[in-house]
Amino acid sequence: MKKGIINIIKLMLLTIVLFAVHSITFSQSRENLLKAAYIEKFSQFVEWPGTTGIDDPSIPFTIAVLGKNEYENALEKIFSKVRIKNKNVHIRYISSTSEIENPQILIVSRSEKNRIDEILKYTTGKPILTIGDTKGYAGKGIMINLFIDKNYLRYEINKATVNKSGLKISSLLLTSAKLIDSDE
Repeated sequence: MKKGIINIIKLMLLTIVLFAVHSITFSQSRENLLKAAYIEKFSQFVEWPGTTGIDDPSIPFTIAVLGKNEYENALEKIFSKVRIKNKNVHIRYISSTSEIENPQILIVSRSEKNRIDEILKYTTGKPILTIGDTKGYAGKGIMINLFIDKNYLRYEINKATVNKSGLKISSLLLTSAKLIDSDE
C-alpha cells in the first residue's frame, strides 16, 4: 500500500516537473519566434541607401548573426518564407568581426557582450542595421535592442548611431520605441 502511494506521488511529481520544463521551453521558443518576427518587421520600416545594392534584386538581402544565437531556428523559420525589399533573404552565421562584411542587418548575440566595442568600431557609420537583445546594447551603440518589460517584448533605438549610419528609420517605428538619443 505504501509503495503504491509513493509511486503515485513520484508519478505526480514527475508530471509536474515535465510540464514545467515543457512550459519553459514553449515560452522560450515563443519568445524567440517573436524576436525573429520583430526583426522581419523592423526591416520593413528601414530604408538603406542605394549604394548598398538594396535596389538590385539579384543581390540577396543579407542578415549576419554574430555569436551564439538562441533564436536561430526561429530566424530560419521566419526568413525562409519572407522576402525583404523584394529580395530573397540569406542568413549567415559568423563568429568574428572579420566575417561581418556588409550585411543589411547584423544581429549581435549576447555571447558578444565583451566584444561590443570591437563590433561597433566596424559597424558605426556604415549602413548596417545592428540589432541585439542584451541589456545595455542600445546605450553602447547597437541601433535596435530588444528587451522584455513586464512580460512584453519591447525595443529601444539608439538615434545617434542610426543618424551616423545613413539608414532612415520610419517614424512609425520610432514612435513605439524607447529612444536613446546618444551614446551613453
